[in-house]
Amino acid sequence: MDLSKTAATLTKEDTARETSRRYLADRAYLHLLGVAQPAKLRQVMKSVGVEGVTIRLMRDVMAESDRFETVDRRWAPSVRYGDTKRPFERIVVEILVSAGGPLPVEAIAQELSHTLNRAAEYYEQTLPRILSDTERFFNAGEGRYGLAQWLLIPTSDDEADVIFDSYLSEDQVAEYSKLCPKTQWTVDSIADTAAQVVKDCKGPVPVKILALMAWRGIGEDFDPMDFYSAVLQGEHTLLLSDQNVYPASVVKDFTNTLAKIAEELKALPMEAEEEEAEGPVAMTDTDKEEIVSMILDRGSASAEDLLDAVLEVGPEEPAFAGTLKNLKEALKDDERIMFIGGNRWSKVITFPDEVKAVPESLIVLPSPPFETPEGDVYDQEIETDGFEGDLKASIYDPLGQDVSDEDPVRTNYQPNGESQRCVLKYHHKIEGTFPLCQINPEFFGTEPEIIPITLIDEGKRKQAFVNNSTRLVYGLKDLYKGITEVSGAAFHIERTAVPGDFRFRYDGEVDEQLGIDTDRSLELLDIKARFESQEMPIHDVIAEILEHKPGMTFPQLVNEVNIIKRCSRLLVSSILSSYHCFSTRGKTGRWQYDEKKRSQGFNKTKRKYIKK
Repeated sequence: MDLSKTAATLTKEDTARETSRRYLADRAYLHLLGVAQPAKLRQVMKSVGVEGVTIRLMRDVMAESDRFETVDRRWAPSVRYGDTKRPFERIVVEILVSAGGPLPVEAIAQELSHTLNRAAEYYEQTLPRILSDTERFFNAGEGRYGLAQWLLIPTSDDEADVIFDSYLSEDQVAEYSKLCPKTQWTVDSIADTAAQVVKDCKGPVPVKILALMAWRGIGEDFDPMDFYSAVLQGEHTLLLSDQNVYPASVVKDFTNTLAKIAEELKALPMEAEEEEAEGPVAMTDTDKEEIVSMILDRGSASAEDLLDAVLEVGPEEPAFAGTLKNLKEALKDDERIMFIGGNRWSKVITFPDEVKAVPESLIVLPSPPFETPEGDVYDQEIETDGFEGDLKASIYDPLGQDVSDEDPVRTNYQPNGESQRCVLKYHHKIEGTFPLCQINPEFFGTEPEIIPITLIDEGKRKQAFVNNSTRLVYGLKDLYKGITEVSGAAFHIERTAVPGDFRFRYDGEVDEQLGIDTDRSLELLDIKARFESQEMPIHDVIAEILEHKPGMTFPQLVNEVNIIKRCSRLLVSSILSSYHCFSTRGKTGRWQYDEKKRSQGFNKTKRKYIKK
């Protein structure tokens, strides 16, 4: 292996990478120059407009350069954070050195105003006098000024003197004189000739070396300021802050190299400095106003979108959790917007009155004991300690519970995932509601009290409301229109990629426990009619339901009882546990009724459990 060739190749590649990074840093600096507020990385990245550049690459390039300073993950020219007591002219030089090329007076004045905290207009009036010092500055035309140190200084007819006065070396001049072919220079074709020389040299050429070559050919008509300006403005040349001239076509190479570096960075673990930079972002008043404006303009927005757009913090970043906390704190008392759950905010919404109360038909009222003329007392509720079989656990089954008849703390919710299975009961189908006892509390979130959501069904969007206080979801009546089952239709509510948007999916599934077909519903309605036309205890309703059934699960029985008469699951459990005629069937655990044991009446061992 030819080690010298390998070393040379590596050196060439390293140089190309460093030059590409300089190109990116130059563009970033010109974007930040004179901008009042420090900019976010995403803003800088967009402004440079180089394909393939990532946030991480942008940070890496700017962090490596002493031209930039970061404050709260925002970037600004570092000249602003230096010693404000340093000489005024020195600050002007620092600005021009960092820019790497001539700047308009207005741009310099703007940057001075942010550095020295004085109106830009003052510096616009002061700068022309300072910049007229030809020992230090030069007029590059069109109101722009640069540093005299960038120019060739043709103070003599002797080339050796010009090389010395211009701070060039004889070896450097000899090297490029050998690399670059001799060319005919004229005053009228400086830009085109410079582009051809750089192209023929197959690499960058220091602008002073090019100027020396032009001086040789043009002679006494050579003007160093005109030359510099012509090269700077040439369509086919590119002058970077290292004061080297490149063919304009090299921008494509820079772009490819930067994209490659970005991919390499993506594969590397974060360094300590990057992790520190990834800490929670403080929320400024300016940030808050921008965020509130976004919410009001869009109607609603998620924390993920807000933090990404305004503070450039994504959910996958370590800083997200802390920054989200800062966001919530900043927005909590703002009366222009409201929190709507799921890390989302919206403009202030006036909720319909109907989503603030439980419909009367859904309310389970206490059922008083039923006393017969003979003095027998039915429908007495007992303590849960007296419950038989698996009732102590079954009363927390979501399918056996309902709004106003639930224990939210002890409910055996289904796991919180990307989807929730929902089994529709008769009364909720009529009202267009759904009980939250069947939905994991974390699925929609437990705050705020009312959460507006959008349900999507076959492309149609329906507004719905989750009320954590009433424990109901409202606004589902239109979605239920396609469901023919009296009770037991099982549908799914699924998360989407958009916060606050959920998919409503019903595939015709009927739950085995709560399913009621048309024939069975007619039987139940017949019992209901008799219950309402004559005095009849819930005990007898349960007996009639079970009489012609081989056995029923607890949720199934509670569901059918409630179609006839709204009553609590605890009362149903009390009746099942207190009478000899009700028992569970073998290992199935299903409840059955034995007419032969009805005469045995109330189980006397349960008296001690009767609620007073």
